[in-house]
Amino acid sequence: MKQVLHDFPVDSRISRTVVLYLFILMLFLSLVPPTGNCMSMRDPKDSIANLSFNHNGKKVVFDRCKNDGCQIQVYDLETGELAAYQSPQNERWTMGKYSYDGKRIAFSVIPIKPNDELDLGAMQIAVMDADGKNYKKVTTGHGAKLYPAFSHNGKKILYACAARIREKGKTPAADYDAWEVDLTTAKQTRLTYFEYFYMGYLTYFPDDERYIYYGELPAVCEGVRSYQNETAFRKKMIELGQKGMNIMNVVVMKGKEMIPNPYIFPAKTFPEKPLLSKDGSVLIYEKSMSAGKFFLYSPDGNHRLVHHAGSVQSVALSPDGNLLGICRDDSIFAMRVSDDQYYRGIFLRRFKDWDAKVLKMPYLRLLLEKPFRILNK
Repeated sequence: MKQVLHDFPVDSRISRTVVLYLFILMLFLSLVPPTGNCMSMRDPKDSIANLSFNHNGKKVVFDRCKNDGCQIQVYDLETGELAAYQSPQNERWTMGKYSYDGKRIAFSVIPIKPNDELDLGAMQIAVMDADGKNYKKVTTGHGAKLYPAFSHNGKKILYACAARIREKGKTPAADYDAWEVDLTTAKQTRLTYFEYFYMGYLTYFPDDERYIYYGELPAVCEGVRSYQNETAFRKKMIELGQKGMNIMNVVVMKGKEMIPNPYIFPAKTFPEKPLLSKDGSVLIYEKSMSAGKFFLYSPDGNHRLVHHAGSVQSVALSPDGNLLGICRDDSIFAMRVSDDQYYRGIFLRRFKDWDAKVLKMPYLRLLLEKPFRILNK
């Protein structure tokens, strides 16, 4: 049965802000489950988050947290083999992303304080070889650094950085912008100056100069702050729109330069979570407030509904653009983009009538309790 897509007015910023506060809170709770009034590394249940595919799309990479700690785990979609990268006791590794040649993996590192709290303000981006050797932090400085993504040539990493760690409030970090680090020179460069409420899904285009991301509720536009002068801020946004540029929702930049957005979305769509294939030919996005409806972008405007996912923790696209990954806290689904059919469904726990369901749906798998091997041991 088809469901009607809900359209929301452009100025419905207050209600959207409330929803986004809840979203970002859930995101960080997946990183820092609370115990009492402090942030702890312990999680009361087995859960998964922050999904991505490996370089050739044959494996999925994700965070897995259990009572005894968290790991970046790697699951082979064909063989069912489960491997993991194990962080040292004083660090938590999260948000793993492989290079396009599969030789290295980038991830965020959260230091763990002596009192077991996670130090978000001291987060760094790190890289190591796919076999776990040559571990190295490649960023420095204050700020919560998230969602690292390699350039196609492997020489740079793009990431989001929240400049401010909040002492109070529903979200622990604020003022997100895009940064990149040159892996040869170690130079860190701030690329955007918009101070987003939330930012994610950063990906380079094949030229390694342009990049795409999702940015929500920018606070600054060309030096004008929204909360200091809303009228001037809106005027700047309108001027950008007249030039075919935008700094909200799905954004395309070239280095520090704002450029016309090559994508044209239907009115009142508010596209989110842009997923770009390695060659840049496939773009999948979610329509905001649509209960998880993901569309395949088409230049002629006939965007095809790929999958209605409902509530998700994270989503990913295989580098070849063939598989859409859907992550909830207890399961992962890999869908074929071509026909929206299940390729693999992976669950943490058996559910009612599991054996009967597997007979009818042989793509279902149960995730192992423990990995076969630790890759960086």
